[in-house]
Order: sequence, then structure tokens, then C-alpha cells
Amino acid sequence: MARMFGGNQSRTGNELSVPQGSNIKPDEHIETSIGSTASLKGELKAEGSIRIDGFFEGHIETAANVIIGPTGKVMADIKARNVLVAGRIKGNIEALERVEVLNAGGVLGDIDCPKVFLEEGAIFKGQVRMPQIPDEEEARFLLESPNE
Repeated sequence: MARMFGGNQSRTGNELSVPQGSNIKPDEHIETSIGSTASLKGELKAEGSIRIDGFFEGHIETAANVIIGPTGKVMADIKARNVLVAGRIKGNIEALERVEVLNAGGVLGDIDCPKVFLEEGAIFKGQVRMPQIPDEEEARFLLESPNE
């Protein structure tokens, strides 16, 4: 029996090689997707994960993950739990857990996140801000070894 609307087709050419230790899984359930031939401007808010393989301009916010696929081009600020970039982003990223920029990906903008992973070959121009060290720990920062 044939499936309507290609519901079970593979995404040939759009698979991601997710880095080891990634918070985003290769079989991530995507609630919202913008395809490679789509172009959208505006504000995108969702509770679930978002994948962009086309062009998006505006603002993106989700309680889950944002994946910018290899053909994705984004001109927007992003707020999410985790962000994985295989395409290109021009805008600031604020993530609760981790930002990953793969070797073919690029970010022009600031990243505010506790963990940042830049794969060799990734493009990044901006600043990275990580959570501040509490004042009581700042005095001991240079005195202690990293494993204490």
C-alpha cells in the first residue's frame, strides 16, 4: 500500500553526521520542518524540535532543539535547548545546553551557551559567552587545578 505525501521516504542528501557526545540524536523527532525549497520570514515559536533546510529570516524560539541542515540558511536570532548547525546562520544563538557547528556549517553572530562544539572546518565569527563563575569560585579559579 502506497503512503500518501511520502510519509516514510528517506531524506537522502539531508542526513547529518552528528558528533559524538551530541545532545541531538540522529533520529531526532522533528515537529516543525522547513524544506530545502521553502523560504519563510517571521517569528517561529514551537515546543518541539525544529529543522530548517531552506531559508528563514526572523526569530526562532523553542523549548527543544533547532537543527540547521546542510542546505539551511538562517538570518535570525535563535533561542533553544540545543542548536546544531550544518548550514549557515547570521544571528545570535542562545542555548540552554549546547551549540554545535559542524565542519560545513557557519555562524556569524554571538553564542550564549554553557557548551560549544566547533568541528574542524566550521566557520565562526562572533563572541562566545558561557555562564559566569560565581564570585566565591572566581578567587580560587587560578589557584586550583582543573580536576579539583
